[in-house]
Amino acid sequence: MPLNYFVMYIVIETHGGPEFAIIVTDEDGSNKVFETYEDAEAEANDCQDGIIVAL
Repeated sequence: MPLNYFVMYIVIETHGGPEFAIIVTDEDGSNKVFETYEDAEAEANDCQDGIIVAL
């Protein structure tokens, strides 16, 4: 893996169990993608059971 790769994050809402897991989306239904862990963490904190996933 290159030393200078770019990591992005998504947040998955798992409220209700893994069978109901969804990627957090914006108002238009597009997946929200975060450039910093801190931004993803803030979004996950707004979820009932948010999980941060690094891409």
